[in-house]
Amino acid sequence: MKIKQLIISTSIAMVLTAIPCAQVFAADSANAATAATPTKDTPAGATKRSVRAENRAFSKTVQKVLFKTKGLAGASISVFGNAKTGQVTLAGQIVSEEQDALAVDTTKKLQGVTSVSSRLTVRQKGGG
Repeated sequence: MKIKQLIISTSIAMVLTAIPCAQVFAADSANAATAATPTKDTPAGATKRSVRAENRAFSKTVQKVLFKTKGLAGASISVFGNAKTGQVTLAGQIVSEEQDALAVDTTKKLQGVTSVSSRLTVRQKGGG
């Protein structure tokens, strides 16, 4: 009986943590799609594909720095960045509130980052 309760509570926890991440991803995708639309501000050679590639490279750079940062062990952080504007959104799960502050401060110090939005949630201890 205890195993069944553990499986059910773990499944519920996984679904509840996936929903905010999906909402963040959807919002960032909508923002990226809007930003990727060629306008008079977009350079003539910039295509949607090249803008997305720049955003991925920018996000990957931030992700690498966070991965190497001491004090963020046990954190599961996804990075959604806009290379053109320097806006970064951090989403995922962390172990403590201190990790949230550390992740945001570390990201703010990176070259090219103009603003950081944190959608990080503290992982609950235990399964019941």
